[in-house]
Amino acid sequence: MKRHLLFFCCLLTLSGELLAAAERRVALVIGNNTYQSLPKLEKAVNDANSVAAELRKVGFEVQAFNNVGQKKMNQAINEFVQSVSGGGVGVFFYAGHGVQIDNQNYLIPVDMDPPRDPADVGDQAVSVPRLQDKLADAKAKYTLLVLDACRNNPLPKKAGRSIGATRGLAMTNSPSGQTVLFSAGANQEALDSLDSNDNNPNGLFTREFLPMISQPGVSSTEALRKTRSIVKQKAKSVGHDQDPAMYDQSDGDFYFVAGPSPSQTLAPSPPSAKGSATTVVQAVDPKAVELSFWDSIKDSKQAEDYKDYLSKYPNGQFASLASRRVAALSQTVSRGGESAPAPQPMAMAAAEPGGGPSIASKIEEQGKMTYLKVTDLRAARRDNLLRIQAEITNSSSGNQQLYYRFKWLDRDGFTVWDEEPWKPVIIYGEQKQVISVVSPTFKATDFRLILQSPN
Repeated sequence: MKRHLLFFCCLLTLSGELLAAAERRVALVIGNNTYQSLPKLEKAVNDANSVAAELRKVGFEVQAFNNVGQKKMNQAINEFVQSVSGGGVGVFFYAGHGVQIDNQNYLIPVDMDPPRDPADVGDQAVSVPRLQDKLADAKAKYTLLVLDACRNNPLPKKAGRSIGATRGLAMTNSPSGQTVLFSAGANQEALDSLDSNDNNPNGLFTREFLPMISQPGVSSTEALRKTRSIVKQKAKSVGHDQDPAMYDQSDGDFYFVAGPSPSQTLAPSPPSAKGSATTVVQAVDPKAVELSFWDSIKDSKQAEDYKDYLSKYPNGQFASLASRRVAALSQTVSRGGESAPAPQPMAMAAAEPGGGPSIASKIEEQGKMTYLKVTDLRAARRDNLLRIQAEITNSSSGNQQLYYRFKWLDRDGFTVWDEEPWKPVIIYGEQKQVISVVSPTFKATDFRLILQSPN
C-alpha cells in the first residue's frame, strides 16, 4: 500500500506529456567480441546479452546485436534514435573496443580495418559525440548511454606510438537530457577479469552494474555510485585503477524500476532548493512495466520467452495465456521430431554417495506438507543465469495451497540476493504444478527452494 501511494504521488507531479513519453522505453544493446583485424574480446558479447536480458525483464523494448560492422551499427543507432524521438526515453549500452582520438570517443565495429592514421578512425568507427548529437536533435526526453568500452587501445602503433590515446576513453560533454556512464574514468582501462582464476562470464563493471537494473527505486546516479565503490575496490585489490565515471545533464533522476528503495520511507521530503530538479523522469506503474514486457514477447515463437514472463509474473495479467503458449509451443516442437527445450536435470534424484545432492537437500520446508511433495527438480544455466523448474505434486483430492520463495547462493553457500517475498501457488487435487524461475543475479550458482504451508 505504501509503495502504491508513493507511486501515485509521483504521478501527480508529472505532466500528461511526460506520462505519454514514459509509456515507451526503448533500449539498444550492442556487444562486439569477434573483431576481424583487431584483438578479439572475450566478454563483451556476454556483457551485452546480460544487460539486454535484464532490461527486458524491467519492461524495455530491446534491440540487441552482437558482432556487428559499421553499417549495421549505424543503422541500428538511427532506428534507436527514431524510436525515442519526440520525447521518448532510451538506454544505449555498448560493450566492445573503444578509443579516443583528439579527445573524441569512438566505438569500434568488428569490420574496422587497422587504421593508417587517426583520420581513418573517424571514417570507420562510430562517433559517440555524433550519437549524442543525433539524440539531442531527436528531442528525446531522456537517454542513458552506458559505455563499457574502456579497454586497452587496440589500434596499431605508428612510429613507436599508438594511434590515439594509450588506453581508455576521454571525458565527454553530455547534451541536455542525457547521462553517460563510463565503465572506467578518463584514460583508465576497464578490466574484463580480476585475475587468471576469474571465471565470471561478465567484465568487472557489468557484473556489478547488472543487479542495480532490477532494484526498485535505484536511480542511475545511485546505481553508478554503488557500482563505482565496488568496482574501484575490487580493481584496487589487484593493483589496478578503475573508477567508473558519469557525465550528467538530465533534469531529475532516471529509474529502471520505479518505487521506493528498501532504505527509503514515506517521510515527507524537505522543500527543494530553488532551481533544483525534482522531476521524476521514469516513474512507471509496475503494471505498465509488465505490459511492456508482455508486448515485447507476445508474438514470440520461443517457449522460453513465455517461461521468462511466468517466472517474473507468476500471477500476472497474462499468466494463463503464457502457460497455454508454453504448452502449445512445447507440443509443436515435439511433433517436429525434436525434444522440447528444458533445463537439464541436476544430480538431485539420487542420494547415494557420489550421486550428487538429493532433492531434499535443495528444499527447506516451513510447516507440515501433508499432501504436497516436490517430485522433480531441475536446474540449468542459460544466458549465464540459473534457471530452475520445480514440480510439486498434490496427492490429495482437494486443492492445496502453499507459499514459496528462493534463496540464491554462491558456490560457497553465501547469500547473493536479498530475501524474496513469499509467492502463493495452488496445486489442484491429484495434479502437478511446475514452478519456473530465473535467478535475479549472475552471482547465483546454487539455490534453496523454501516452501511454507498455510498452516
